[in-house]
Formats: sequence, C-alpha cells, structure tokens
Amino acid sequence: MSKKAEYSLIGLALVIFGVVVFFKSVRIYSLGFYRIWNDFSTGGLVIALILLDVVFMIATNSKIPRILLPILIALLILLLILGTHLVFVGSLLDLFLMLVPAAVGAGLLLRAFLGK
Repeated sequence: MSKKAEYSLIGLALVIFGVVVFFKSVRIYSLGFYRIWNDFSTGGLVIALILLDVVFMIATNSKIPRILLPILIALLILLLILGTHLVFVGSLLDLFLMLVPAAVGAGLLLRAFLGK
C-alpha cells in the first residue's frame, strides 16, 4: 500500500471519528429558519421563491430558472442550519479531544491529495 493511500485511509478514519464524537456531544436546542428581524422569516421567502422558480421553469424554456433552483435550495438549507441552536454538552477539554483528531485527519487528507 502506498503512502498516499495510507494517509488517505488514516485521515478519513480520524475525520469520521472526530465528527461522530462531536455530533454525539451536541444537543439541538431549537430548529427553525433564520430570522433577520423578530417577525420576518427568511425561510418563508425562500420557499416562495422556490415555488415561483418552479413555475417559471415549467412555463418557459429559459436556463435561468434551472440555474437558480439549486442555488435557492442551497440557500434554504443554509437558512435552516443558521436557524438551528446547538448546545454543546461537555467541557472545553472534551471539545479539544474531539476536534484534534478531525483536524489531524483533515491535514492528512490534504497531504495525501495535494502532495506529490
């Protein structure tokens, strides 16, 4: 087995381990759309834009709605992530012990893929 393959496998294992352990220590406090102001839900606006984009995609033969649809869906997912409040259950040492393997694994993956 070559060094590149070894670095890739070890790096991938460390990243997966770090991420899994990190997610086991996080509790979701609330889930919802990101709100710019108190009563204005950006998620509702993006859902309306997605529906409008689908109508334009069906009605016209333009490429613009086909380009905008994945962008709007990615924006909707981003707004859901931003609107989620996470609570970390553990100490700073626990967080350090979770993130170090993921960072070392990411470094090994970068070394394997970017190295000569």
